Amino acid sequence: MKNLLFILFVVPFLIQAQDFSDEDYIYLKRHEHIKIGLSKQTFDITKQVSEQAEYLTAKKLYFANEAMHFDSFSSIEDIDAYTYLPERDSNVKVDYIETKREFDNGIFYSDQESKIFTFPAVTKGAITNLNYKEVIKDPHFLGLFRFGTFVPTKSAQLSIEFPTNVSIGYIDFNTKDIALDFKQETKKNTTTYTWTASNVKGFQSEDDGESVLYFMPHIIVYVKSYEHKGETINVLNDVNDLYKWYASLVNQIDNNDLEKVYRIADDITKNLQTKKQKAEAIFDWVQNNINYVAFEDGLGGFIPRGAASVCDKRYGDCKDMANLLYEMLNHVGIEAYRTWIGTRDRPYSYKDVPTPMVDNHMITTAIIDGETIFLDGTDSYVPFGMPSSFTQTKEALLGIDENTHRLITVPIQKADKSITDVTSTITIEDDMFKVNEKRLLTGYEKVDFITDYLYKRDSKSDEEFLNTTLALGNNKTNYNNIKKENFDNKNKALQLSFDLEIDSYVKKVGNKLFINLDIDRVLSKSKIDIEDKKYDKKIDHTYTKNYVTTLTIPEGYHASFIPETLSFENPNYGYTITYTQKDNTVIQHKNIYINTLSVKKQDFESWNEFIKSLNKAYKKSIILEQNQ
Repeated sequence: MKNLLFILFVVPFLIQAQDFSDEDYIYLKRHEHIKIGLSKQTFDITKQVSEQAEYLTAKKLYFANEAMHFDSFSSIEDIDAYTYLPERDSNVKVDYIETKREFDNGIFYSDQESKIFTFPAVTKGAITNLNYKEVIKDPHFLGLFRFGTFVPTKSAQLSIEFPTNVSIGYIDFNTKDIALDFKQETKKNTTTYTWTASNVKGFQSEDDGESVLYFMPHIIVYVKSYEHKGETINVLNDVNDLYKWYASLVNQIDNNDLEKVYRIADDITKNLQTKKQKAEAIFDWVQNNINYVAFEDGLGGFIPRGAASVCDKRYGDCKDMANLLYEMLNHVGIEAYRTWIGTRDRPYSYKDVPTPMVDNHMITTAIIDGETIFLDGTDSYVPFGMPSSFTQTKEALLGIDENTHRLITVPIQKADKSITDVTSTITIEDDMFKVNEKRLLTGYEKVDFITDYLYKRDSKSDEEFLNTTLALGNNKTNYNNIKKENFDNKNKALQLSFDLEIDSYVKKVGNKLFINLDIDRVLSKSKIDIEDKKYDKKIDHTYTKNYVTTLTIPEGYHASFIPETLSFENPNYGYTITYTQKDNTVIQHKNIYINTLSVKKQDFESWNEFIKSLNKAYKKSIILEQNQ
């Protein structure tokens, strides 16, 4: 979406030329002007948006497809859109705009809609122009403004005009590397803040990076308070106001028929003694019996549905499941709280950003014997006692009562909670490399495997899925006797076992066999391209991988060379590989650990040294020589 001070020119607004000649498409301007009115404690808020883009080549004409999104809290009006063709010195107006309901495979129901159209006659040199008004119906949702976007912007400007009896808060992010000019102007009974940036480069997301909000320059503005008859009325002055608003929404929950919910909770826990056992049983029941679906429906996207309704229908979104857990846990005597939280996609804290922009998720927090346990019913396979991986490091807002809240940071889960243990036995028969392997996965390692298996396998067979996911051996690896155990048992490690036959893996030179025991070369392709990668590398969770690989020496051979111990040690990542010989076997022990959720840009060299060392170790082979 796009936005500003609404000034119409017969000739399009043009910025003094800058050198973006190597680009295909740029924004000449992206301007927004927010105007706030207040009458009898009722806000009247509009946003005027003005955008202009130029097609420097004909390579990205698909940008001519435009969509402006709105929902129950906003509306789009007064759209003026046209294409200016400099060669003809003429405008071609958009003559058809479709209003379309948004649909997403991950959202059960959404109140989001879009105004959709295509700029006409777009070709190389064309300049598209878009102006419209957005009506903001709730003062809690002023949103954010991006000074940068996916392509360069010559002129980016946000201005906000408000009465002098209204107080506006703002905080900017990632603006230290752009020339951002701020001006404040007061006239009569209004004040205007204006932020302007020129020649802002484009920002592209990276597959293994945090969301663009971590590095794209942007600003969040919000209504802090207003004066009425000598009294200050807070809107979003701080996190206390945000929580009071959230609490007012919680008070609208339908609490009818809770008896049926309590009967289920009692039945689940009737034979259990400790609070932790009861909490785990209730959590497992919600995970197993309530299907997660997403709702985005005005205030219905903020107010949890009644626990009885969720139990009856057997589905709900994050806040519905959080409220159901809250009701069940408290009923059986467990201290539990509804909890608002942002995922790792949002780089904000409640102190800095006391607005609904800070969070996008809801969970339940239980306090048992002094231990804080974060419970996310939407994550069907995360084990009891571990938060969802995407909430690690984030602030959690616990609703204690109508007037009291508490902030707690979700800790990073240690690597020893997410372990992959791999045991492999290898034999060589008629030049065929045969492997019997068993894998035990716990914590997030298990969650990730199951999630990929359920949602990414598609029509692939188990063999095809494992060949793609694990990529063991070479491209001639065949999987047989695949078995999965404890797939749905959250209290036990997922056990995955299979047999491998790997053709053309053993290299024979004269009377010697060269054998590489590293059929699993995890992280081997994880070197960071320092020249191209601009932002920190994101890691979803810490983990440990342990391998014990036992090779039976074929009859008539002996081990003439066994690699020495190799290792790389860093507090955040490392490995150790050792080899020992016992009777007619060679045993490799390999340990790889990742103890961080992020590799900072200043540590890219260190990470690459780690990967280089690991790949060097992966190339080491055992040499077996025929007996004389």
